[in-house]
Amino acid sequence: MKIDDLLNHMWKTYTSLNPHIKEVLDLIKSKENTEILNDHIALRTFNHERINKNKLADFFLGSGYKFVENLHFDQKRLDASYYIHPNNKLPRIFISELRIQDFSTEFQNKINDIVDGIDKNKFNSPLFLTNGTPWEKISYLDYKMVQKESDYAAWVLSHGYIANHFTVSVTDCTFFKNLQQINLFLKQNGFEINSSGGEIKGSPKIGLEQSSIMAKKISVAFSDGIYDIPGCYYEFAFRYNGFDGFITSSANHIFESTNEKKA
Repeated sequence: MKIDDLLNHMWKTYTSLNPHIKEVLDLIKSKENTEILNDHIALRTFNHERINKNKLADFFLGSGYKFVENLHFDQKRLDASYYIHPNNKLPRIFISELRIQDFSTEFQNKINDIVDGIDKNKFNSPLFLTNGTPWEKISYLDYKMVQKESDYAAWVLSHGYIANHFTVSVTDCTFFKNLQQINLFLKQNGFEINSSGGEIKGSPKIGLEQSSIMAKKISVAFSDGIYDIPGCYYEFAFRYNGFDGFITSSANHIFESTNEKKA
């Protein structure tokens, strides 16, 4: 499969499950007279040997992407790697994984039992990255149990392998000159901006500014019923002076775009 076809499949799955993403893109396109480019696409997984970030990266490395850097998020108990393609029109790929061993024994056993049950044939096609959960549907009870320790883990168990988010490259926009402008525009149109760590994470000085809308709830089928839980979100990035990387302190807050608000 060609990389463009895989990325298109990822986009279609992402927007079909989260129709508000298309609404945001249409709003941005209504103001822009240039092509909207993706800064990066993010995927989530666990550091289990069967489905860790290196396994997911194989699909991209085989299509010309090159490893750039490992990143560590101790506060979130995550590690990540990102990859860049020689064709700069293709988005960066950012893959994070949860350190299962940093959680309770009950939590570890639950994740390992679920992952160990995956049919290895599920990984034979790169479309694995668009097919959702490769394991049997979990119960909502298990979802809530895992969520007590990690919103990230609960998200992965319920959504599986789809793009967690795409990212508009505001650097390449013409109408929107900065993130303040695009954030205000989206708020005026009814979208909630992630305010953890401030609505804009990063700064021109460090080379990258990021913002995102909060994920909206979508209906997800569990083994014991259908429940509304946070889906995916849309991110916005502005890069300065050719900076190509990511800032861990900013990403810590961006991860929270899929957190479920506590009553």
